[in-house]
Amino acid sequence: MTYELAKRLVARGGHVEWFSSTFPGASASEEMDGVHIVRAGRQWTVHWHAFRRYRGRLRGRFDAVIDQVNTVPFLTPLWADIPHIMFIHQLAREVWWYESPFPINAIGFVAEPWYLRIYRRTHVLTVSRSTEEDLRRLGFSGPISIIPEGVEPIKLPELTKESRPTFLYVGRLSPSKRVVDVIKAFSLFRGRPSGQLWVAGNGSPGHLRFLVGLTKRLGVADDVHFFGRVSNEEKHILMARAHGLVLASAREGWGLVVTEANACGTPAVVYDVPGLRDSVQDGETGFLVEPSPMALAEGMNRLWGEKNEYARIASRARAWSSTLSYDATTDAVVHAIAGLPNSDSQQVSTWSP
Repeated sequence: MTYELAKRLVARGGHVEWFSSTFPGASASEEMDGVHIVRAGRQWTVHWHAFRRYRGRLRGRFDAVIDQVNTVPFLTPLWADIPHIMFIHQLAREVWWYESPFPINAIGFVAEPWYLRIYRRTHVLTVSRSTEEDLRRLGFSGPISIIPEGVEPIKLPELTKESRPTFLYVGRLSPSKRVVDVIKAFSLFRGRPSGQLWVAGNGSPGHLRFLVGLTKRLGVADDVHFFGRVSNEEKHILMARAHGLVLASAREGWGLVVTEANACGTPAVVYDVPGLRDSVQDGETGFLVEPSPMALAEGMNRLWGEKNEYARIASRARAWSSTLSYDATTDAVVHAIAGLPNSDSQQVSTWSP
């Protein structure tokens, strides 16, 4: 989303510098679609490099800073002396317990509410009501703008659904995504003898081996297909051919793959957790279920079993996805920037660490 937003702000007459961490083979700076991209530091040092760059070279050159928080924040309210906006998709919360070892998980879980409170009076951009509610519970009193999650128009040839019941998982193969629950749910799916589960995405070799081993222990290995990392085109073809997307994440900011699958005419069955409950309209564009493999399997049974309702749900899912676009996202961000002191909404220069 960040890049799509940045290039649209440039197209509307703004000047945008995007500061990020570097990676092997990356240039220190480059221009892409008018966006000036600067890279320095790695995961744990990029924040220090951002502070040094702003305080050393950028004072007075920008009208606003958009501070994108992804677990570890840049803390711009403490050092940026221009209007600033916090942009956050989701809090980490229980994800700490899945993704980090002890004691880092405990420290992160306890510390997160405290370091985020530094932003409690900052104007916030987020993509879901769930994240807004999380922030309000932490004592955020400033304005919070919910901006629509963006998705590019998806153009596909005419494709038909698989002849056998087919469900799809798309995303990282990491513990917090709980692909284990997806596989267990598939093993409980009533249509399983003739059904199949597609898994698209990559993860650590160890976790992938564990997931493959689980399919063997549950007796579903022949019907679960691991595609690994796929291109956008391949992903959309899988989405169009599947009958349902299945997600069991601990939490999400929104769940962009839900919207992408909807655009391909495919409803979703997901856990009723923050983010996913925002991207699925229960009973209209898919189903929300309690977080358990049994409940997920029942949602899959319901989606596959209610054949008269399936066409209606798929149609509504496609229609809802068509209302979400990066242009609409940009409109909302421009409106938020316009509300900052001393800003010209169309010509504003923004710096985004």
